[in-house]
Amino acid sequence: MLLVALLPLLSLYGDASTYTKGEILYAQKGCNGCHGIYGEGLSNYPRIVHKPHYLLVKKLKFYRSKKGVMNQTAQIMIPFAENLSDSEINYLSVYLSQYKVDENAPKYEMPFETWGDGGS
Repeated sequence: MLLVALLPLLSLYGDASTYTKGEILYAQKGCNGCHGIYGEGLSNYPRIVHKPHYLLVKKLKFYRSKKGVMNQTAQIMIPFAENLSDSEINYLSVYLSQYKVDENAPKYEMPFETWGDGGS
């Protein structure tokens, strides 16, 4: 009975394009926590959209292998990358390298006002 209930979800995921699978993984794996909802980069974490596909694959596999010299920020990537399969790395890399800006996406811009006490 559970399988029958989940069948529509499985078929939806199975029919999804590589790009869509990457978009889903980006949210599921928590990439947006450091790299931003749109991959724009936050604080010390780099922008990762519109990078070459081969470079993203290379970096994710490097982090997954846990080999080589990495700075502290890069070491944070190890737990995220070590559980990615080759196909998941490909999906994420396709999504990020081919990222399409959604003009209808919500904007999180705060209006700036010069009056008042600063909101205390």
